[in-house]
Amino acid sequence: MVRTFILKSSEGRTAPDFSLKSLAGSGGRMDLIARCIIATFATPRGIRKDAILSIVLEGPPNPPITFTIDGREFERKVIGEVGAAEVLREALAGRTTKGVRVERKSFEKLIRELPRENLYYLHEEGEDLDRSIIGKNPIFILGDQKGIDEKGEKLLDEVGAKRLSLGPFSYLASHCIVIINNELDQMSIGD
Repeated sequence: MVRTFILKSSEGRTAPDFSLKSLAGSGGRMDLIARCIIATFATPRGIRKDAILSIVLEGPPNPPITFTIDGREFERKVIGEVGAAEVLREALAGRTTKGVRVERKSFEKLIRELPRENLYYLHEEGEDLDRSIIGKNPIFILGDQKGIDEKGEKLLDEVGAKRLSLGPFSYLASHCIVIINNELDQMSIGD
């Protein structure tokens, strides 16, 4: 099973001009993006190979850009925020890394290209994850600190994304990824 996470980053910088010393302060909440990379791929054993992360960057100067890491090919272990942000900055600068790609692609185009089955939108008012049956090769869609805007939500409803809740509170995007990875790992143990 391959799990895919899609993060809609409303402020994510679309140029490699952000400071690695001030990921939160240099604009675009690049710290949030770096933590999502870590949450998706970092394990005590190395890189998680059963995950894909796509981040749709919608911030200045030239949106939209979709940045994707495919764990099946990715070989660079990322532990800290700076290391994770370096992967993104290098990709935005045009330096290629195995398992990483950058495309001029909007959130809408990315979502419309996905298979319609097993799409899950993480939302506080969704069905409880513990009561849900997660299909094979699930795709989880989440927003940044601003969430997903009304236009994005209408699109997700249109393509039939099922709303899932992780609990009674809003969680950081990176925490949502960790929770889902844990839940899917537990499900795999019983297989």
